[in-house]
Amino acid sequence: MSLPLLPVDMTGNIEVADAQVLTYDCILNKTLPKASQPYIVTGTSSPAGLLTAPKGSLYINLAGSSASTRMFVNDAGTNTWQAVTTAG
Repeated sequence: MSLPLLPVDMTGNIEVADAQVLTYDCILNKTLPKASQPYIVTGTSSPAGLLTAPKGSLYINLAGSSASTRMFVNDAGTNTWQAVTTAG
């Protein structure tokens, strides 16, 4: 039995294959099921208004300089993110 080949566009930790957005685990080197899985994403700015992700997704701002700009959680499944206040 052979599996069909699909063109894959990998952008960060998100794969787009056959019009399906799938999350990808870089450590395990495997695709996780369906786009409803929360993402853990990194970047260098606030994701608010810029990144749409499933509810429960986490965003780590590598350039965050204060306790309220380092981490965000998506609580609506849209491009709205809430800051998580971190220690020190």
